[in-house]
Amino acid sequence: MKAKRFTAANMQTALRLVSQELGPDAVIVSSRKTAEGMEVVAALDYHSQSAAPELERQLQLQQELEQAKTRQQQRAPARTEQRAARLQQAREADVGSQASLAKVLRGFKNDQLTSAAGKPRAAAVAQPQSQPQSQPRRVASPVQEKRPLARPQPAAVSEVNDTGLYNHALEQMQGQLRELKDWMVSHNGSPWDTRRPLTWQQSQMWARCQDLGLEPAWADDIAARVTSSDLDQAWQQVLTMLQDDIPVASTQVLERGGMVALVGPTGAGKTTTIGKIAAQFVMRHGAGSVALVTLDNYRVAAHDQLRSFSRILGVPLHVLPVQGDLNKLLDTLKDKKLVLVDSAGLSSRDQHFDVQLAMLKQAGSRLKKLLVLPLTSQGRCLQENYELFKPAGLSGCVFTKLDECFSLGAAMSVAALTRLPVTLVTDGPHIPDDIHYPEAAKLVRLAEQMARMARTRWQAATAMTERSRPAANTEYK
Repeated sequence: MKAKRFTAANMQTALRLVSQELGPDAVIVSSRKTAEGMEVVAALDYHSQSAAPELERQLQLQQELEQAKTRQQQRAPARTEQRAARLQQAREADVGSQASLAKVLRGFKNDQLTSAAGKPRAAAVAQPQSQPQSQPRRVASPVQEKRPLARPQPAAVSEVNDTGLYNHALEQMQGQLRELKDWMVSHNGSPWDTRRPLTWQQSQMWARCQDLGLEPAWADDIAARVTSSDLDQAWQQVLTMLQDDIPVASTQVLERGGMVALVGPTGAGKTTTIGKIAAQFVMRHGAGSVALVTLDNYRVAAHDQLRSFSRILGVPLHVLPVQGDLNKLLDTLKDKKLVLVDSAGLSSRDQHFDVQLAMLKQAGSRLKKLLVLPLTSQGRCLQENYELFKPAGLSGCVFTKLDECFSLGAAMSVAALTRLPVTLVTDGPHIPDDIHYPEAAKLVRLAEQMARMARTRWQAATAMTERSRPAANTEYK
């Protein structure tokens, strides 16, 4: 229902207004004489019983709206006068400051002219006193004081210099305010240490490090060391620091040999990596220099793959019993240049996990333990694996499944934060080809390329989603 009150000079005019506003279907609810003429209340879709409260509510709302408009119109002149008064005060204060500045500048200019002519200032000051007292003293009026500022002369060198200093100070203030705004828009502090603030450039570098998939703690340390204000130069600093922070093993297993055990979770690629290392070493030093050992006696057909490698390469395979002594077995293999130990991928909740961990720990430093980090795993999983196998005495780590991953940040973060040297990198299932020595610069470059490709794919996917989304109907119904 729609109701409205009309006021006109007579009833005919009021009815005409009702017809124009509400149409021929309008119903006259009430009419009465007022000081202004005839007041008529009309409504559409009117029902006398059920619509009476709604009619009263709408009429009351309309009356309150008219009263509010009247009060606002009454307050408008007062507000205009207050604003004009404040503006006039500001103008008077500005004129006063300009007059004072002009007076100082004129005095400074007179001093410069007096010193240039070689006359002492005392003579210049005493000159007005030597004039006859009968001569009236001229006092500059405020209008005359303001006139030089309104139209500055080109010859006023001091005023021009002062304007240049003012502009320079204004530019400095604008730059400082811009920096303050950038700092407030960015992180108010380090994500891991709120007491150390980050500049806008550092916060941008922190966000880019997160795009690479780095652990926040490492990204925070990298961003805090950025010194350049240019974003491109700052990013180059970040890439250099990433290369320097990634530890790389100096010893090369494929040339020097030794006793090496690979540890890690199930499916990390331990057995396949052992096959690649053994095949490379056999090609260089012969089959008689290599021996394989497996500790996995807890799963059905656990060492079948390693046994196949042993048969193909022609190297012996030793299976350690459940209650066997690893140290005694290693003593019997001292004549081998390379001994590779394959461990079982057990969960930390498995009852045999602690037994195997203690066995590896008792082997001492002569058995180098390398943690296998699959690059396809999440960062938190890699951190948890490091904490689980840390008691065994880790000597380094191996990056596996490089060909299957889309981010290197998590594994690089584990190596950098734990200072665990990267010993080998595998990038495919082919034996013995897909195994390489790590290069920090190459890893960082690959991580950046992966981040750029992922960002491009997401932008393309977002654009396609927006394009396929139906256009919103803006028509009000």
